[in-house]
Amino acid sequence: MMKREFFGDSYDAVKRMWREMLADWAPLYAEPRFFDDEQLRQDFTRLTGIPMLTNDRPEAYSILNDPDTGIRLPCEHNQTEGRTHIAINTIIGQLRTPGVRCAITFDQSDYRNSGQTRKEQREAKMRCLVDERFPCFYYVSHAPFLFAARNSEALDELQRILTGAGIPEKQRLEQLQ
Repeated sequence: MMKREFFGDSYDAVKRMWREMLADWAPLYAEPRFFDDEQLRQDFTRLTGIPMLTNDRPEAYSILNDPDTGIRLPCEHNQTEGRTHIAINTIIGQLRTPGVRCAITFDQSDYRNSGQTRKEQREAKMRCLVDERFPCFYYVSHAPFLFAARNSEALDELQRILTGAGIPEKQRLEQLQ
């Protein structure tokens, strides 16, 4: 859930950048369940330019998941979701929806008692997606995001869009080896 107290921070600027980069390929729409109320949804759309996802969808589009914390580890027994976390299975369901080319998910989660480093946690999440045949990568920065695509062609195009805009692939885009 986007907390009003963090609204307008630098993470929102990054989200606006994603919207601008994807506008011609697969316009970005925000999953509304992560926003507490209608006023916050409207404010978010005004700031980032990202409209909320509705039932009236274009032929091709992308989804932004903006949980407050991030993505649950796949091995966790508690796969409950809310406004603070999303499960990998939810992202998989989104990618199986007709018209969705990619899902971008904010993921700042760090499970300290998991016995895994942050990089290992990111790899575990990517492995689950790849096992279901959804290629993916992380944008690793102060505002980390998981990018998952419907297929390898979509992922290749997505990477071309990001690197074409100047994002350094070797320093910022992390994939499974």
